Amino acid sequence: MEALATVGVSFERQFWQKERFASRYGQVSVVDVQPETLQDQTPILIAPGWSEDCQTYGKTLNVAFKLGRRALSLEYSRLDGDAIKSEEYPEVELRKARLILDALKKKGIDKADVIAHSEGAINVLIAAMLKPEQFRNMVLDKPAGLIGKDTKSALTDRFIGMLFEDAIISPPLFTDPTSLIRVCERIAWYAAVNPASVTEEMDAIATFEITDLMKALHDRGIMFSVISGVDDPLFPVSKQIKHMQENGAPPIGGYYPVVGGHNELSIHPREHAALAINALDSLQRIRSSR
Repeated sequence: MEALATVGVSFERQFWQKERFASRYGQVSVVDVQPETLQDQTPILIAPGWSEDCQTYGKTLNVAFKLGRRALSLEYSRLDGDAIKSEEYPEVELRKARLILDALKKKGIDKADVIAHSEGAINVLIAAMLKPEQFRNMVLDKPAGLIGKDTKSALTDRFIGMLFEDAIISPPLFTDPTSLIRVCERIAWYAAVNPASVTEEMDAIATFEITDLMKALHDRGIMFSVISGVDDPLFPVSKQIKHMQENGAPPIGGYYPVVGGHNELSIHPREHAALAINALDSLQRIRSSR
């Protein structure tokens, strides 16, 4: 594992040292923070939701830092490069999966825990299918792919509704990356930079199911927990539970239905990021007791 030159440096200085890596699959930017004393040697990768960037998870990373965990967050700077063809996976999600693996390799990380938010669950699970030995425990936070088949129009309607609901609870300051105006600015920028990908991403989020991937990866040694939002308008917990009852639940070590909406991990990280990290710790205790 790569030794960080920034160990012992303040969180703020590490957070603003963003690195950008280019590969044949596009470009990915990485923020990597590490406290001086580690409670666990395995880093945490935060797999972002759709259009989210490293700044979205600044406060989330800070929670991990204070809890003694090295943590990384990604943003997909550009989704271009060599053509990717796949009959198994949505091509745009496979491209992100390849970028995840490239970033971990370039950071010298042999194995990572994961907190995957929303769409991030799809591409990080694909990454794990490509290289399962790269990952240990995963917490899927309001994941896409667990409510059954959806439509792009229904997903878009719920996404717009979510933005209005988040406007009520989001910080009002423009300087906060989770404020509504910054979120809308980020979405517009992402769509402008990756116009060809947006429709493909929406289709993948609406239709791709992750249960079979979770089962296959569980058989290869990766452990899972799921956090769902009782008030999540994008992936309603009622749809999630109904889908699991009708189609079989994925193998999970913990299921956490919590009060709150879809983006609590970044908006209220003191409670929700801490919960996700505690869920990772619980999975590791289960693993160690076997």
